[in-house]
Amino acid sequence: MLRNLFTDRPITKGESKTTDLQAEANKMLKAGRLQDALDLYTLIELRKPNEPGWARRKGDLLLRMGRRADAALAYERAAHLYAARGFEARAAATAKLVRAITPV
Repeated sequence: MLRNLFTDRPITKGESKTTDLQAEANKMLKAGRLQDALDLYTLIELRKPNEPGWARRKGDLLLRMGRRADAALAYERAAHLYAARGFEARAAATAKLVRAITPV
């Protein structure tokens, strides 16, 4: 039986594991535990590798943490995923973020 990563309780049949991780990441952000939130975003991104929103959120958090190079990589991944899903405007906006935070 799978167990919840943080509460060590069994995960029930109807419970969404990714939703739990997202709620936990939000709690970590509110508590100022940025590294813990980043770890959760990374785990969510591994579970949903084709969702550009998680790469974008991860980039936002990395930028907030002052890790500009890592944020640029996360934003680049998000831009590629947005483009692959046909969201050209979002891909372009995310690519602009990469250009804005990367030194020339």
